[in-house]
Amino acid sequence: MNNSNKYLYLYLSITFGVTWGIGILFLFFEDILIPMVGELTLTHPIAILALYSPTVAGLITYYKFGGFKAIKGLLGKVIPRKKDLFWFPTLFVVVALLWVTIRSISPLFGMEVREVTYSLPEMIGTALWLFVEETGLIGGLFGWIGFLLPFFQAKFRNNIISGILTGLLFGLWVLPGYLISSFDLDQSYLLYVVLLMVFISFMSYIFNATNGNLLIYTFTFWLVASGSHIQLYFFNQPVQLMQISFFAVCWLVTHFLFKKITIDQTLKVFPDFIQSKKTKQKATPVTTEV
Repeated sequence: MNNSNKYLYLYLSITFGVTWGIGILFLFFEDILIPMVGELTLTHPIAILALYSPTVAGLITYYKFGGFKAIKGLLGKVIPRKKDLFWFPTLFVVVALLWVTIRSISPLFGMEVREVTYSLPEMIGTALWLFVEETGLIGGLFGWIGFLLPFFQAKFRNNIISGILTGLLFGLWVLPGYLISSFDLDQSYLLYVVLLMVFISFMSYIFNATNGNLLIYTFTFWLVASGSHIQLYFFNQPVQLMQISFFAVCWLVTHFLFKKITIDQTLKVFPDFIQSKKTKQKATPVTTEV
């Protein structure tokens, strides 16, 4: 596995180099850069470059590993298998339960329940527009989940540790966004990092069960991110705590449920999981004990 570490270093150097480089420049030279390029908003081209750096780094890493054949294998992981399609409605119900839980519990803690003024078509349109506005939804697809999670699963032979580490590095990567005042996020950075760690650990079970499918992860991440945008709640620190608690419960339920029912939990590891069945090496058995 030591020979594979060079791919980890390549991925992290590109991902953090681009994003942190941009962040540091704007933090220390804001007065010079803003008159030249404007405010650094989420839809600014420079911000988009930063948000897409994990996916660009992932594609470069796979190309370095196996050329266009490896990239083709990675892109193929966007297409779900027919037998995995049931995960879309299942995870929609899970996230819908999150929405209902937040709106139901909020009054118990003296929190304001956000008024929904959107019609159903407006809510759907806003959620779909989120794919354009929140470029990070797709920007990290081929990086954090497409490369880093299966890389760590190969290294540690454990999906829980791998999910936690992936979420931690994902969280460290977004730090410059929280330091740049123009993003003005009404939330806790530390809670966001914990949320990423818990969410990705939960989704690692689904990732392995669906043969490393990337679209199912993106679909779920998008639904979770859509809640505040479609006026179901305000994304603030109390909501972050509720989301962490909710996905921690999902994590535990999934862990014990998958032990009771017949769902393939073979670890999907780098680089085996992008290879065809004919060339794939022998799969690595799952280990979920910490």
